[in-house]
Amino acid sequence: MRLQIPYALSLMPDRRAPSGRSRPRHALAKVGEAAQLADSVADVVAHFAPLGRQCAFANARLMGRVVTGLYDEALKAVDLRASQLALMWAIVACEPVEMSRLGEVTATDQTTLSRTVDKLRQSGLVDVETGEDRRVRFLRLSEHGRRQFARAMPHWERAQREIDRWLSLAALQELGRHARRLARDRPIGGGRKPA
Repeated sequence: MRLQIPYALSLMPDRRAPSGRSRPRHALAKVGEAAQLADSVADVVAHFAPLGRQCAFANARLMGRVVTGLYDEALKAVDLRASQLALMWAIVACEPVEMSRLGEVTATDQTTLSRTVDKLRQSGLVDVETGEDRRVRFLRLSEHGRRQFARAMPHWERAQREIDRWLSLAALQELGRHARRLARDRPIGGGRKPA
């Protein structure tokens, strides 16, 4: 399909001309360039449109939404979301853990991490302590957070069994290892690699 430019538009003044003067565009040259561009765009779109299901990003996002929905549904009984439980898990596994270290462990940028940790703190699930250097904050699960974590485990196990019916947990764990390696080698957000 070729893009058709009306003849009247091809005669419009060129706005790049010095002020006070305008020069007519060369109608045939402009129509030809536009037609080539339209053919090129159409060819690219026609070539790549059927390849969308091969996109690693789109597939990872889809899988993430489906898996998140399944875990969120299972964890409703204990008033937690999957993202909250995952962060609580990282905290309890490393506690007391400094915010910057938690960001490295979870491959989460500091802005998102601070916002999420603040929500957990407001819910009484996480305690935040200031280090000797007042800029450093250490996290640990609160007593309430530990109880919620323990209450969540049977629901998490149920979600794990459900996921394993559809996706191999071993294969997902291997993908997770590769993702962590990629995050170490290519820091998220263009930051520096940890030393």
